[in-house]
Amino acid sequence: ATSLLIRQRDRNKKSPARETAGGAFFYVCIGLICIPACAGVPSPTLLHKDWLPPGEKSSAYYHFLLAQIYQQSGESEKAITQYRHALTKDQDSAYLHSQLADLYLKKGLAADALEEAEKAVEANPQSAQAHLLLGGLYLSLQKREQAFQAYQKVLEIDPHNQEALLFLGTLYAEGNEREKAIATLQRLLKINPRSLMGHYYLGRVYAEMKHYKEAKRYFQSALAIRPHFEPALLDLALVHEILQEHDQAVLLLKKILALNPRNAEAHDRLGRLYIRQNKLDEALNEFQAAEKLTIHNQEVRTKIGLIYFEQGKLEEAIAQFSLVLSSHPDDDRVRYYLGSAYEDKKELDAAAAEFKRIPPSSSFFIDAQIHLAYIYEKQGKIQEAIQVLQQAIQNKRDRTDLYRYLASLFEKEKRYEDGIRVLQEALKIDPKDEKLYFNLGVLYDKSGNWQECIQRMRRVLEINPDHPQALNYIGYTYADRGINLDEAEKLIKRALELKPNDGYITDSLGWVYFKKGLIEKAVRELEKAHHLAPDDPIIAEHLGDVYAKSGQIEKAIRMYEQAARTDPQKTELQEKIQKLLQEKKLK
Repeated sequence: ATSLLIRQRDRNKKSPARETAGGAFFYVCIGLICIPACAGVPSPTLLHKDWLPPGEKSSAYYHFLLAQIYQQSGESEKAITQYRHALTKDQDSAYLHSQLADLYLKKGLAADALEEAEKAVEANPQSAQAHLLLGGLYLSLQKREQAFQAYQKVLEIDPHNQEALLFLGTLYAEGNEREKAIATLQRLLKINPRSLMGHYYLGRVYAEMKHYKEAKRYFQSALAIRPHFEPALLDLALVHEILQEHDQAVLLLKKILALNPRNAEAHDRLGRLYIRQNKLDEALNEFQAAEKLTIHNQEVRTKIGLIYFEQGKLEEAIAQFSLVLSSHPDDDRVRYYLGSAYEDKKELDAAAAEFKRIPPSSSFFIDAQIHLAYIYEKQGKIQEAIQVLQQAIQNKRDRTDLYRYLASLFEKEKRYEDGIRVLQEALKIDPKDEKLYFNLGVLYDKSGNWQECIQRMRRVLEINPDHPQALNYIGYTYADRGINLDEAEKLIKRALELKPNDGYITDSLGWVYFKKGLIEKAVRELEKAHHLAPDDPIIAEHLGDVYAKSGQIEKAIRMYEQAARTDPQKTELQEKIQKLLQEKKLK
């Protein structure tokens, strides 16, 4: 369940302006919001220097007044007609062109609006308002460079124009020219120290630069001007999240919800914070509140499903994921979660069906194939599991973990040569992967080629001299064959320094002592190994051998019997028991 929550956190990019991936649940990058959306394209204002209809232009003024009346009553088409009539009487009026541009913009006719705004600038190149309007239109059409030029022109005409400074500062920030953004916005604050948006955007720029102390200061100064300004409260909470100051973030989000209980983003963010604090019931409440406030709530529903998953409420999790898929059947991420929920519920056929529906083009395909192979392995369908992994490798040839899993299935089927071939292919991809060399060494050992096994284990130690399993493998292999016992003892003791209470490595040391004839030391180490790994049949058998060697017949028989119960297929154990019973009779 935890892995699913992590995956959800890693992919939760619903609100790039707000979310970060600072710890496990959100993204460490505060993208600046779209300027026209937050501040609007500035509407023209009536200025005498732009146009004041003189007496000889009374006809134009008449049509202008009609246009205003129609515009106020919501009859925009009639208003447009009257503005056009007015312009036939006064073609050079920057003000009329600006008014018509503004009306076109409100109707969503951006191209027509841009044409009129350009005519307004042409009619009066010294009109700051006309250039400001033109800059806003360029922004709405994603023409950033022209917008820059328009705002810079505004500041040439009116160096104290606050709107131009704000827009220009945010444009610099969007273009990652952050030092210029800061200089421009601070210039705005010198003109108007109480500019709410100036303080707010400075906070955002500093946050994007990861200068969180300065970001806090400017968000707090924005809140000093307007204490209930939700964007600043949200972003200040985000800074606290990034700095792992979760309690302060929770307090701010609760404050937002006290002011505005319908703020779905605050509910969502608070829910994610509660997850990080492992307060799953509280998180569930927040996500359920967000779900009611959100029209397209599949993302919230997914989070609710993940909380149910983590709580072990698999039926509820399956219901939530299924609801999302009923309206979004192509959402492979949620289908992966649904398959995982069925798998945890032990409904393996249902889980397999969901994993099979994830296409090779999906980013979840490989993980789904791994789960599918695991399900087949649990069901004893090893050949099907092998085929699934082979298909996954065809899709993603650079994933060496797929090769290791496939090799382990060949090992399970005693197809050692196939497993060796697979691992050798993987080593072409990553020739310094110690895990691949270790697994290859094990397969060589099981195939009967212990010399090749030793070579691969020594290659592991070249990559990582402190690999305890490789040290132990070489040492035990030598001990079991009764060769190089001094080197074996040295290697195994080094492995025990790295993993001091490992029962299997302790067994290896006891076996070296046994092979050296140091029976007392062997008994001590093997009794310790048996205590650390009481269910391992090989350790029990080794301890039985040492007891038998030291004349402790009853103890030896008990160890062999225990080993035989764990590994009933090993006939040599019964032979050892019968031999000791015969010796006991003779005595």
